[in-house]
Amino acid sequence: MAKLGLLPKAVQGKYFFGVFPEQQLMGLAGYLPYFVAIVRENEGITAVFEEAAKEPLSAYSEKKFEGPFALITLAATTDLNAVGITAAVSTALAKQKIPANVFAGYCHDHILVPFSSKEKAVKIISAL
Repeated sequence: MAKLGLLPKAVQGKYFFGVFPEQQLMGLAGYLPYFVAIVRENEGITAVFEEAAKEPLSAYSEKKFEGPFALITLAATTDLNAVGITAAVSTALAKQKIPANVFAGYCHDHILVPFSSKEKAVKIISAL
């Protein structure tokens, strides 16, 4: 199999998951620069955000935030129709017992791993 050349780059900082009631959306708007990803689910607005917003955002959520996570971005532009990238990354990390949450933007794929696994995860993904 040819090397995928995903060019993983660890983004500076620590990241957290939170869930917020939809009626809090206007209050959350002021924190938009801290958000990395936002997903609307039946249970509320799930967001991945920078550590700097953790304390003030806690006023908008009744649930405990999860984290810290390291954010790894695949610097290679990934095609939205590419097959197997998520599977390759998650399988390689799972073999080393590293949990991963993978999400995709239009231009790049992103992976959240436990902060303590950041360097190891980058090495594993770089080898793909």
